[in-house]
Amino acid sequence: MKAVEFWSSVEYGTFQRGLVRALGASGWEAEHRFGVKQADYWDARSRAARLILRMRTYIVYPFQVFRRFLGGRPGSVGVVSTNTFFAPWIAAVASGRNGPPVVHWVFDLFPDVLIVAGAMNRGSAPERISRRVVRSAFDRSVANVFLGSRLLAFAERQFGPIPRAVVIPVGCDAEPFRAMPPAARVEGAPVRILYSGNLGRMHDVETIVDALEIGLPDGIVLDFCGNGPGFRRLQAAVQPLGLGARVRFAANLAEREWVQAMSAADIGLVTLRTGAEGVVMPSKTYSAMAAGQAVIAVCPPESDLEDTLRDHGCGWTVRPGDAAGLAAAWESAASDPGELLRRRRRAWNAGQEVFDQRMLAARWNSVLEAALHGKA
Repeated sequence: MKAVEFWSSVEYGTFQRGLVRALGASGWEAEHRFGVKQADYWDARSRAARLILRMRTYIVYPFQVFRRFLGGRPGSVGVVSTNTFFAPWIAAVASGRNGPPVVHWVFDLFPDVLIVAGAMNRGSAPERISRRVVRSAFDRSVANVFLGSRLLAFAERQFGPIPRAVVIPVGCDAEPFRAMPPAARVEGAPVRILYSGNLGRMHDVETIVDALEIGLPDGIVLDFCGNGPGFRRLQAAVQPLGLGARVRFAANLAEREWVQAMSAADIGLVTLRTGAEGVVMPSKTYSAMAAGQAVIAVCPPESDLEDTLRDHGCGWTVRPGDAAGLAAAWESAASDPGELLRRRRRAWNAGQEVFDQRMLAARWNSVLEAALHGKA
């Protein structure tokens, strides 16, 4: 049987399991391998725990990748994500001429994502070294899979032509929401807006805070469930505003609670800071759509995120810094239930019929077959 292993430093959630399941149904022996369980990643709050997490991510996990690809089994393909960013290069070097072919899955573009986050200086020695590592990974891999066409275009502006590049959205596992198309809300029920997941350095927090200072329209409840430095900064900024139970914060949700929260929300909130549009695409967008949520996105123009919402007519986009625009989007969603329901239905249809892993598996199958037979 044909075999494929998906590698990442941290265990991914439902979308990865959905892809493994979809490829299994099409004849692949598919498996997800990772260095750190998602629960361990979420629970690493103390300084000591974060130090251990970094060691597992940047030392132990790369060694696992090297050992596996140095002696990889025949008839298999390795798909290695950029978490950790140099893992695809390690896999390609270890594989050499006789090991399993390596597909480079570009979740985040390094070192540019670190430059945008302010964690690395352009022109510094670490930047030059990491850029050479990533360039080598592009050249050595049998395929380079990007999450969006604008992400690929940006990467080629930074690195020059990238061989064997393919665009496949990260997508989602729509299975939990397949039997739950959006329905009209009960009269008088609040519009529920949900932000679920990491709120990190690539996400816009300030626009949310400024919009909340303008005021949250009546009839809206805003839930934040997640973690990350932006999450903590947002929580501290919102507390003095006196919004009470209308803006609520909770930790990352276990899978069953996550499905319930996603199904109950009318709108998914997604943010992307200026400069991040070339290096990341928020994967939470697709899960929100599959759950029947219209999407309000705070994001730069000419981004894959903006393109997705515009192409499917399933949300509102607001530029970073436009707090008044975000407040107006909230007001629009709360004041026109018919239009909100139409956008939710378009989102659900796209999530189920375009971005579900059942649909994306055919594109993955083409990449993996070509990699296995040396045609990528």
